[in-house]
Amino acid sequence: MAIALAVVVGSVAVVGGATGSLFVQEESEALTSQETTYVRVAHASPDAPAVDVLVENETVVANASFGDVTDYLELAAGTYNVTITAADDPETVVFDDQVTFEPRSATTVAASGEISETANTTFAPVAFSDDALAVGENESAVRVVHLSPDAPAVDVTVGEGNETVVLADNVTFQNASSYVTVPAGNYTVDIRAATAANNGTVVTSVDVPLEGETVYSAMAVGYLDPASAPADTPFEVLLTEDAETTITIPSDETPTPTETPMPTETETETETETETETETETETETETEETETETETETETETETETETTEEA
Repeated sequence: MAIALAVVVGSVAVVGGATGSLFVQEESEALTSQETTYVRVAHASPDAPAVDVLVENETVVANASFGDVTDYLELAAGTYNVTITAADDPETVVFDDQVTFEPRSATTVAASGEISETANTTFAPVAFSDDALAVGENESAVRVVHLSPDAPAVDVTVGEGNETVVLADNVTFQNASSYVTVPAGNYTVDIRAATAANNGTVVTSVDVPLEGETVYSAMAVGYLDPASAPADTPFEVLLTEDAETTITIPSDETPTPTETPMPTETETETETETETETETETETETETEETETETETETETETETETETTEEA
């Protein structure tokens, strides 16, 4: 694909064009410049209703419910006015502010926190940079995103005892761990109360399948104790495939075309003159040699004939 910014993503929606049931844009050509940015939206607010997301007053996500994660939206990098409202109710605004998206980047924006008056956290969109490096054929990379309002700071581990692998260390609400590379496979992951030794009480355990050559975000959402929460939304882990496994972003440098210089007039004239002179000299010398040879042969023949005639007489 001969474009300035080559992008290969399993599910990409374009502002002005979209794929997937959550999107409502009309179809159009994808943006392909170095100023392109990619953004997806995750609804992780456990007590919020379904929402619409508007960029510069254009609806780009419609009727997203808790637990939904959209495809990536493709748009020109820059600063936009982003508005989040209750679905089909533009008067109920839960967020309205300017948001800047950098070029050549992929970002997950999570609607997190709570909207209820009795809530312990504040509703706010939180942006996470999807910046994982590519992994090998038999490897996966995973990070943990903490979006559960009533969960403490957590460690996330796999295995037990000396074989314990720490996937995330002391991740607090509305934050994410760094990506960790692990062998591809099926894991039972323990989410623990954070401790210095990463051996705190297990809050919950979840099974996580990780495929090779794939990068994931494990988003912890919902309430650990829904009975005491503003909404009966139980804790769960949303496993999403991040764009970095399939997005190729070239460097800022533009390759300089290699030009083959045209021959100059001097070179052309010199080559012509040389060729002409060489051909003329060769032809002249050849003709001269042929003439001399013919003359010598004729002279010798005539002389021998005359001599023989004289002697006979």
